[in-house]
Amino acid sequence: MPREGILIRKPLERLTVDEIKNIHHASLDVLKDPGITCYNAKAAEIFKSAGASVERVEGSDNPCWNVSIPAEIVNEALRLAPREIKLGARDENNALIMKGDEPRVHLVSGSETNIWLDTDFKTYVSKENPDDEVELPVFNSKRGTVEDLAKSAHLAEQLETLDGFIRPVNIQDKEINNSNKDVNKFFASLNNTTKHVMAGLTSLEELENVVRMAELVAGGPDKFKNNHVISFITCLVKSPMQMVNDTTQTLIELCSRGLPLVVSSSPQAGTTAPPTEAGIIVQINAEVLAGITLSQLVNSGTPVLYGCVPVRARLDNLNDAYSAPETAFYNIDCVQLARYYQIP
Repeated sequence: MPREGILIRKPLERLTVDEIKNIHHASLDVLKDPGITCYNAKAAEIFKSAGASVERVEGSDNPCWNVSIPAEIVNEALRLAPREIKLGARDENNALIMKGDEPRVHLVSGSETNIWLDTDFKTYVSKENPDDEVELPVFNSKRGTVEDLAKSAHLAEQLETLDGFIRPVNIQDKEINNSNKDVNKFFASLNNTTKHVMAGLTSLEELENVVRMAELVAGGPDKFKNNHVISFITCLVKSPMQMVNDTTQTLIELCSRGLPLVVSSSPQAGTTAPPTEAGIIVQINAEVLAGITLSQLVNSGTPVLYGCVPVRARLDNLNDAYSAPETAFYNIDCVQLARYYQIP
């Protein structure tokens, strides 16, 4: 039996049905006018073939196109996207069945820190009272390694309430480069947990090797098709409203293979998105819908998940304020939108 997660009987909802519909229609308006800037020629051609208005942007340092996507193309993509997705696992009892219309929570790890903290405990003695001793943690920061990623996956395997593994460590060993990073991060993860593994792809050239390895782990190409032990995160949009060339190409290649993927976006209210809640939610929804639409134009029925990392800018230095209360509000809004579309 797949992992059940936690079924929320009465999920927290901040938006009314009318507000969700208003956000949906506003997102469609944004995708039509002004549209989205696309730096990937193949994606621009795919949109054009589907009926979108595509115009070359003159005077840009890099070739790009303004893509105006009619509402009917987006709505058709939402109709074609699967309502239920299976994220497989080495142990199929750890598979995740993601249902778009169901308020069910699965807990996973994440997400790619550059710095690893080694922890040790040291004994400290009070100056006033030498007999008064206390043990306190001491942290040593270092760059993440393959070994650290393997430890993380091994820990995830032991945590009964953790349902899946998004790699939490960016591996930066001296021997790691763009030609071997993807295989190493997926292998270190798969080799140390029997739960589902999700990560981004560093180099598109390594996709074939990663998929071949996953097929071997799953027991062969046919078994892999029915038990995708890995899935991919594609952050193809750079906010505001720009499709990046390389990650957009990655999405196209993943969809052509029918591999499960997350379309994710991370606008920052106050800098790369409007400061108002309604503004950032309309924008992130439009950005995610653009990616979902492209996925279904490439290969209808591609298993795609609605991803979101909306944050708010700090007022002192304009960095991400991940722990701000607004971030939680934004995420609740996005979950409601995903459930409205019935996209997992």
